[in-house]
Amino acid sequence: MDFMTPPTFDILNIQTWKVKMSLYLKGLGIHVYLAATKDSYVSNSKYIEANSKAIHALKSTVNDDYLCRVANLDSAFVVWNTIVSLGEQEQYYAGATQKLEVRLLTYATWSKRITPLR
Repeated sequence: MDFMTPPTFDILNIQTWKVKMSLYLKGLGIHVYLAATKDSYVSNSKYIEANSKAIHALKSTVNDDYLCRVANLDSAFVVWNTIVSLGEQEQYYAGATQKLEVRLLTYATWSKRITPLR
């Protein structure tokens, strides 16, 4: 069996990571993918093994900070949603911070050009 390497978690592009991770989980088996992405899949008879594989795959892709946040979770669905939610929040705040920095830089540049009235 040829083993694929799971995608590395990418906080700068969470959407790309989601697509790559979905493909990786499907490569491990459709039940693994469903265990991570469908809340209703818990009642499926193949859930326990699929859930374990999905949890392992998901937790192995994240950095130590994210791993600390999901280490005690035992549902692949909850792990998937926690990682995605945290990633999207951090991406949003990073974008907002970057926009603020640009505005401050623009204001600083603009304010230097104004000469005070005498």
